[in-house]
Amino acid sequence: MQSAAFRTGVRESFGVPGGVLAASYIGFGALAFASGIPVEIVIVSTITIWALPGQLVMVDMWQIGAPMIAIVLAVMLTNARFLPMTVTVMPVIRDRSHPEWIYYVAAQCVAMSSWMICIRRSPELPARERVAFLGGLAAGFIAIGVVAAVVGYYIAESIPPVMQIGMVFLAPVYFVVFLIVEVRTRMVAIALACGGVAGPLFYLLTPQWSVLLAGFIGGTLAFAIHRTAGRSRA
Repeated sequence: MQSAAFRTGVRESFGVPGGVLAASYIGFGALAFASGIPVEIVIVSTITIWALPGQLVMVDMWQIGAPMIAIVLAVMLTNARFLPMTVTVMPVIRDRSHPEWIYYVAAQCVAMSSWMICIRRSPELPARERVAFLGGLAAGFIAIGVVAAVVGYYIAESIPPVMQIGMVFLAPVYFVVFLIVEVRTRMVAIALACGGVAGPLFYLLTPQWSVLLAGFIGGTLAFAIHRTAGRSRA
């Protein structure tokens, strides 16, 4: 049962999300080549960091010659955005038949693509198969990312710089479109609206802190609006 769920996750990863991810990582591989980063670092960072924004931060700081500890801390802060995703997906995949330690492993599998598919597909699966499904998704996506990044690295000279940047941002655009299509509740709609407004406004005020501030303040505002609306209806 567990192995079948794992294979299902792997197959699921080779759909449209996997294609978008492959295009994004081809762009990342090309950017890494242009920045003088060894292909070994590209492969290891894809497996360990496993998040394009964090890897782009790594590339930027590598270019300016930042010390390794600064690069590690910057990547950690960038990837802190996965904490809310992990908190929301854990209750969905939790089952009493699994030992507690397995959820620490499962938390490392959470990324943008695996999170959104797991949240959507898990209710259709038996509870005991959901962790294995998430593991299959992550394994498939990481394999796609590694192969695509290496391909992009070695064909970098044939990809124009503008196209490299455009390919990298395909995944975030796909994620936003997916969220809009999957809006099923008032809370999600309010959160998307608040985030969509807060992001550009805070970018105009402080580009360096815009993502953090927009997420925190926009999310807090969305929660307050939803809670106030719920009380007024009651």
